[in-house]
Amino acid sequence: MQEKRAEEYGRCATVLNVDFQVPGAAAIFDQALTNGLAAIVAHTWQGEESEKRRNGDHRLKVASQLLKVIAERCDEAQEGIRLVPDTADESKIAVDVAALSDALEQTQRVRHARGVGEIEKRHVAALLDLDDHSCLRQVSEERRESDWVKHQIQDRYERLRAQDHLDMIGEVEADRRIALAADHRPTHPDDVIDGMDVTDCPVCGRETLAVSGIDDFGVGYGPGVCLVCSYVRSSDAAHGLALNQMLARHTDD
Repeated sequence: MQEKRAEEYGRCATVLNVDFQVPGAAAIFDQALTNGLAAIVAHTWQGEESEKRRNGDHRLKVASQLLKVIAERCDEAQEGIRLVPDTADESKIAVDVAALSDALEQTQRVRHARGVGEIEKRHVAALLDLDDHSCLRQVSEERRESDWVKHQIQDRYERLRAQDHLDMIGEVEADRRIALAADHRPTHPDDVIDGMDVTDCPVCGRETLAVSGIDDFGVGYGPGVCLVCSYVRSSDAAHGLALNQMLARHTDD
C-alpha cells in the first residue's frame, strides 16, 4: 500500500510540476496531497493515517486530517511550517502546513462549487517539498520529461476542448448525436473489438466513443473519436489508461 501511495503521489505531483494550471488541477492536487501525506504519516506514526468508523472498519483520513496529525505531533520551525522526522536517516523535512491547508481550501472551492479557487506556484512548491521524505522521492527529472506526463497533460486539454464543444452544441444537438451514435457501424471490420465498436466517452459519459483499435494490453481502452462531443482519445492516452489498470490489478494481486 505504501508503494502505491508513493507512486500515485509521484504521478500527480509530477503533472503539476510540469503544468500546475492543467485542466483538473484541483483534483490532481488533492490526489497527490492525500497520497503523499498518507505515506508520510503511515511511515512515521503507523496507524495514525486512518480512523475507525462506527461499523468497525478503518478508512483513510482526508488530507486536512493528515495535516492536523503533522501539526499536532511535530515541532514548528517557523510560523506554519512543521518539521517531520524521517526515520530512514534521522533527519527532518519541512512541511509547509499553512500553504498546503490554503491549497486545500482553494481546491475544495473548485471541486464543490463553492466559488473560485486557484492553485498557486507556492502550493505546488509545498506539495513537491514532501518528496524530500524517504518514503516518497518520486519526482525525478526523468519522470518530468517522460512521455507519460506529456500525454496526460495533452489528454486533459483535449477533454477540456471537447467539454467546451459539448457546451456549445447544446443539449438538443447532443441528444440527436447520441441517438445517431446508437446506430453507428464501423467503417472496416477490423475496427470491431469483441463485437463492440463504441465505448464510453469520458467527457459525455455515454457510449459514444467510436474506437479504431485496442490498447497494447487488450484491456479495452481503444483510441477513437466521440460521435457527440468530438473528444479524440489518442493511442498514447489509451495506452496510459490501460497501463494504469494493469498496474492497479498487479498491485491488488
